[in-house]
Amino acid sequence: MNKVTEEANSLMTSIPGTPSFTSNKRGDALPPPPPNEVCKALNIKEITIDWLAGDGSDRCYYRILSPELENSCVLMQLSGQDAKALLDNGYEWIQIGEILSDHGIYVPKTIATLPKYAAIIIQDYGNIMMESVAIGALDQGKLEETMDLYQRSFVILKKFLTVKPDREAPWCKRKFDSERFQWELNFFLKEYLENVAGIVLSESEALTFKKESVALSNFLASNSDHFVHRDFHSRNVMVKNEKLAVIDFQDARYGPVSYDLVSLCFDSYIPFEIKDRVTLVNRGIEHISNGNTGLKEDLENQWRAMLLQRQLKAIGSFGYLSVRKNRGNYLKYVKPALETLDPSIVFDERWPFISSKIIELIATSTK
Repeated sequence: MNKVTEEANSLMTSIPGTPSFTSNKRGDALPPPPPNEVCKALNIKEITIDWLAGDGSDRCYYRILSPELENSCVLMQLSGQDAKALLDNGYEWIQIGEILSDHGIYVPKTIATLPKYAAIIIQDYGNIMMESVAIGALDQGKLEETMDLYQRSFVILKKFLTVKPDREAPWCKRKFDSERFQWELNFFLKEYLENVAGIVLSESEALTFKKESVALSNFLASNSDHFVHRDFHSRNVMVKNEKLAVIDFQDARYGPVSYDLVSLCFDSYIPFEIKDRVTLVNRGIEHISNGNTGLKEDLENQWRAMLLQRQLKAIGSFGYLSVRKNRGNYLKYVKPALETLDPSIVFDERWPFISSKIIELIATSTK
């Protein structure tokens, strides 16, 4: 269950007794393992492997179908360091998935691994993303129904906070520290402002950007001690049989308590009005804090700065995926992301250049 944007498209049907697979949709996609190896891993004889359309991830996904299987499953094809990790000592996706499952969070379970072929076979949670359900309800004028869907997702966020540190857990070995936040802001500067918008800051502007980036990053990193998914948005939550299941959690790490909440409520894929997003954030804060005054204060003090940093990084990613990776037109999400950076919300005298001038430059580039 990839972040599917269209139905899986079978280009070849299986021949009884003969494993088969469809051709790739994405030019740079790695092929799945030999079908007979997949059959061997699942202890079946007949199989069809279908490409799943996804988004900008380097991982590739395929749906596995067979009359011998009660349910379809998904093959996750890895590459690079992920493939090496699976071969050497286990892929962190598996380990973090087990942790989340132990905390009552629905995640795809691992069915089989094929380390030699850098592949994992996992449960299939279907094609229905939270994104499509939310947009469908909004299109029908059912705002409160969409809000209720998000309310259910806040339950997941609260469960994230119950994940306790463990020195052996993969997520505890990395952190959103000040250096990481600064790197992401510079990533935005390079991959969108310069490479897409063609805007190069003057020497004095660059110095100001650097100074404020440090201040913003230091502030966010000062409370970076919670489990965060890192990419928790409406395309990484699947809806199946009324249950919400979380995917793409392999990059989880220490981070600010507001990180996942902001990521969810302000993602560029759902056409909320800004007032509705603020309503969502406030509802999320109430649900997550649940009477914990200190936690509520942290969320209320952080989320606006977190929104500023998170959206600039997202805009940088849209530029990177569109121009450098050639993964499709992610630039169409720049305007929706920009709309969430409402000056009345994100302007801050501690970093006025980033929270005002930089946003104006983005706006100029989208006209």
